[in-house]
Amino acid sequence: MVHNFDHNKIHELISMKECIEVMRALFKIASDENILNPLRSKMELPEPSNGIMGLMPAYFKPYNIMGVKILSIFPDNHKKGLSSHQGILHLFETETGQLLANFDAHTMTEMRTAAVSALVTDYTAIPNAESLGILGTGTQAYSHLHAITLVREIKTVFVYGRDKKNLNSFIEKVTNRYPNITFKECNSAQEAANASDIVCTVTGAKSPLISQKGLRSHVHINAVGAWDPKHRELASDIVLNSAIIVDNYHAAEQQKGELIIAANEIQTSPEDLIKKSVYEVVSQDNSSYQNKPTVFASLGLATEDLAFAYAVYTTFNKKQIA
Repeated sequence: MVHNFDHNKIHELISMKECIEVMRALFKIASDENILNPLRSKMELPEPSNGIMGLMPAYFKPYNIMGVKILSIFPDNHKKGLSSHQGILHLFETETGQLLANFDAHTMTEMRTAAVSALVTDYTAIPNAESLGILGTGTQAYSHLHAITLVREIKTVFVYGRDKKNLNSFIEKVTNRYPNITFKECNSAQEAANASDIVCTVTGAKSPLISQKGLRSHVHINAVGAWDPKHRELASDIVLNSAIIVDNYHAAEQQKGELIIAANEIQTSPEDLIKKSVYEVVSQDNSSYQNKPTVFASLGLATEDLAFAYAVYTTFNKKQIA
């Protein structure tokens, strides 16, 4: 029987805290010999749709699973009260190739993206980090706020959003959810970033939102929003003066705009700008970057989706047996 997991069912079966640990377990064993993770492919639709369809297949040997996430990305959906990411993940077993389950891709992407950012933050941010900058007010802003507060005791959050209405709505909602945290509205992305120990950029920006000027010397940045070679949220001076951590070397070298653009400017390769992969940081239990400027150049991997789906599916089966 093929099971279907929608938004509500997923949230019943896994918490953000559990998701972070699922990602930690994944990256302790997700070396290249254990996975097949082809580059995501995309189909850009012609104007006026302003939409993209993405395809993300993967295989993970230790769990004997494979899958594919089919995702549509429509950046203007927020104007209609919809998520920019819509889609489904199909999970298969690898003995006979049978379909096991289907998962709501929006919920999966929302949770696992923030969980990986929090995982990297746990290894790279200063232990006593108290301030968080959030650039953006969409779905990933909420999920990253939740995830980061699980790995650091955040007392103040500095928020910037281009749309005043969305910014006010975000601050109102999170103030009610997190009564022990002070939320401050900022007039610019740079203002929010400069005031923070940890920064999460979760926007649809195509050009840099912030530069290195005024950033704290120990700042850790999760650069999440841009996943196209031509787009970036961070100026090159940040990239060139920080320890860069990526989900996957090959994917980042081919598709992460922050790295590609900065490398082109100094006539080198994106590979030369990367310090570590998440696998190397987690498997080596490496926290040596906690007092240095660091950037997690996040792209998101299909293996992260697989690990997430497998955890939810396994928990569901255990509850069925019980």
